[in-house]
Amino acid sequence: MSRDNDKLLGHSEDNDGIEEYDNPLPDWWLGMFFFSIVFAIGYTAEYHFISERSQAKAYDQMMADAKERWPDSDAPKALSFDEATVAAGKEVYTTTCASCHGATMEGGIGPNLKDSEWIHGGDEASVVKTITEGVAAKGMPAWGAILGPDKVAKVAAFVITSNTGEAPAAPADTPPAEGAGSDATAQADAEGGDVDPLVAGEAVYKANCAACHGANMEGLVGPSLVDDEWLHGGELPQITATITNGVPTKGMVAWGPILGDEKIQQVAQFVHDKANSTN
Repeated sequence: MSRDNDKLLGHSEDNDGIEEYDNPLPDWWLGMFFFSIVFAIGYTAEYHFISERSQAKAYDQMMADAKERWPDSDAPKALSFDEATVAAGKEVYTTTCASCHGATMEGGIGPNLKDSEWIHGGDEASVVKTITEGVAAKGMPAWGAILGPDKVAKVAAFVITSNTGEAPAAPADTPPAEGAGSDATAQADAEGGDVDPLVAGEAVYKANCAACHGANMEGLVGPSLVDDEWLHGGELPQITATITNGVPTKGMVAWGPILGDEKIQQVAQFVHDKANSTN
């Protein structure tokens, strides 16, 4: 079949004498074009409907293969209860947890860990989850990001191993319950009288802050509050904001929702005044 090549369309743009040809497309080009259409239809049917493949499935498979080859270092580690692990867990507990849960796990600001009552579950997975994610509503920070999975696993092993299922007698110097005030505050409330805000602030401090910052604000797990270095500002509004919002990166919870505005103001004023009187 002959082709009528070099056929002019019979017009020119702007009468400039330049005319346009109406040549047909080459056979090889048309063949490639129609073949690509047929191939695309067949490939789509095979890829998505026959083999049931997709980019999402391919990605999931790649991630699964990578996870098998390079295990996630941030994944919770299986607990080991050998003597060395439990001893290492005890060290972590002593430096990190004892200030709230007591040196012998008898409880203090935090609950007793030696009795048979597990508020958030006493199996391995639950203990690891509680330590890792914390309990913000109760003032316990998420220790996972601070300690890392290895230390979390060790301290969880120590806590589970050390749990006796028996509730020991509370020591005489057990701090008041979380958020509680002093006897003077309770008595004043009962009698309908007023209590000195600084006395109330001291009671709030002893009940909630002393375990981390020390009875005399000298610093323990948390920093000293009586030196000249204020990490987040030493003015009253700054102290109030720090107590209210906490410092999650340092393990300090946001006490605002736990204590409420009144107790926050009392303890902030107490810390501010005592720090200034010491320096």
